[in-house]
Amino acid sequence: MGKHNIVIASLAAGLYGTTSAATTASKLLSSLPQIRIGLLVGVGGGIPRPGEGRDIRLGDIVVSQPDGATGGVVQYDLLKSKPNNRHERKDFLNMPPPVLLHALGKLRAEHEFEEPMVSKSLSKMLGDKPRMAKSRPGYVHQGFENDRLFPASYEHAGALDCRSCDPDKQVQRDMRDSTDPEIHYGIIASGNTLVKDAVERDKVVEHIGEDCFCVEMEAPGLMNHFPCLVIRGICDYADSHKDHRWQRYASATAAAFAKELLSYVPRHEASKRRRGLSSFSVETTAQSIHDVTRHTSTAIGSLLSDSSTSKISKWLSPPDTSMNRNTAKEKRHRGTGDWFVTSTVFLEWMSGLRRHLWVHGLAGCGKTVLTSTILDHICNFQADSHICIWFFFDFRDKNKQHLDDLLRSLAFQLSSQCADTREQLDNLFGSCKDGKEQPSTESLSTAMYKMMRSGKKLRIVLDALDECLTRGDLLRWMETLSSPELTNVHLVATSRREEELESGPGKWIQEDDMMLMNRDNVSGDIRSYIRARLRHSEQFQKRWASNPSVLEEIECTIGEKADGMFRWAACHSGQDRGQARGQARRQASWAGSWAGSLEGSFVGKPRGQARHVACLLIGRLP
Repeated sequence: MGKHNIVIASLAAGLYGTTSAATTASKLLSSLPQIRIGLLVGVGGGIPRPGEGRDIRLGDIVVSQPDGATGGVVQYDLLKSKPNNRHERKDFLNMPPPVLLHALGKLRAEHEFEEPMVSKSLSKMLGDKPRMAKSRPGYVHQGFENDRLFPASYEHAGALDCRSCDPDKQVQRDMRDSTDPEIHYGIIASGNTLVKDAVERDKVVEHIGEDCFCVEMEAPGLMNHFPCLVIRGICDYADSHKDHRWQRYASATAAAFAKELLSYVPRHEASKRRRGLSSFSVETTAQSIHDVTRHTSTAIGSLLSDSSTSKISKWLSPPDTSMNRNTAKEKRHRGTGDWFVTSTVFLEWMSGLRRHLWVHGLAGCGKTVLTSTILDHICNFQADSHICIWFFFDFRDKNKQHLDDLLRSLAFQLSSQCADTREQLDNLFGSCKDGKEQPSTESLSTAMYKMMRSGKKLRIVLDALDECLTRGDLLRWMETLSSPELTNVHLVATSRREEELESGPGKWIQEDDMMLMNRDNVSGDIRSYIRARLRHSEQFQKRWASNPSVLEEIECTIGEKADGMFRWAACHSGQDRGQARGQARRQASWAGSWAGSLEGSFVGKPRGQARHVACLLIGRLP
């Protein structure tokens, strides 16, 4: 939605209340810990007081907003009994995160001069989905004649709607000249009790205060664990006259406001928020004051650091390996590499119990794709205080084949993520006549060593060490990572099984920290990949959809004969064969004859030649 990635979660059908909300939020954040901000959007019961300037109508929108004494949401049924029938409030809940409050302030200021976008969003929704207007009741305004407010003392007559209620008892209110919903900002009362009694509703106001506009049942389940902004569309007046007529329209108005609010949340500000699972601690006032001061000085300093970063980037010209990572992610099938990132060895590495990991595998077994899985896992689950930098060696790119290339890339990444390390690069820049000369590999290595000593927890991920042309220098540099001064640095690297690479790290990496990507590890990924390719391939489905046994036989045969070689399976399952259906079974049977010779064809070949041999054996030129 706009520049934000949106995840929508709803309570289980038929369930509501604070416990259900907390359970849903917990499961959501466990599955997607990268979530940064939250909006609780839905319907609520309005607390109308037209004679007191609180003229709330059905379909209107109420937004939680702190008032100095509360965070915008108050749990009205959380009280401590005191002597003499007195009660002490124990209802204090966290306020929404600052990034949402800042956006809300900008939006309110805009609405002083411009009409809200809610009505336009609703019109577009109904234009795109006309059926939503035709349903009974639809996601449209239900008419002023169906918006009836009665005094708290007058109870519902008993029918499903208010047709049997005495119209003379209705509270007379000024007629609005538009069906556009109005937006109210203030306190939302929340609790575990469904309020369907006007007398009880008014007691909530007495308990909380005149700025209370709405009652609902979910917010306390989230506010102290995942602070968010609460947005409610008014679907009833929390009295005995409540029905379901306005619920769809009220939910739509609340969602439309949420959409408009998100357009005022800068993406870079949202990304600075700690992940939802990390925000379970209470933010104190002192910390907020400290943050404001720190952010002010940071804003001034960033103007200078941006210029410095640009200067260093032009000087170092660090290779950009994001393309390697993105390409690997595009090839990656869902679930690929889960066996590794959920393994005990990797989890111990993530927790710091292991310093370094070395992953070996044959050419074509999927190491680079696994590296992309590792990087995504680290970035999604590491603490904000940790830093992750990476490099992909690539025999196809001359700028990604030497230790010097790696050092330039890692040094720039580290300086970009950790301000404490920039001084070392600035000093190196100055020693090179302010960038008029290029640094030597040795001076880069020395600067990088000092930068890594900053004390920050640092994870380094390196892929395809066998594609480095200066392996001796690379291995010597990697050995320095085991220095007692760099216990904060943790490395994971991948490479082909080659004697130089397997024997070199023996002095500084334990044998049980070297993992082999064997057939058992990779076979599940290969079968899952083949199954998806065959089931979703238009060419395969056109030819063999009527004979699923052929697809199943090809899937099983390729999966078995691939023998842990992902590239072989990918090339074979990706071919557009063009043979008749009757030939498919023969293909599946002789596919296995290639696998036995393929491994032998790779052994001893440089990586580029090995990949060429694989494609030739499968009858497909690179």
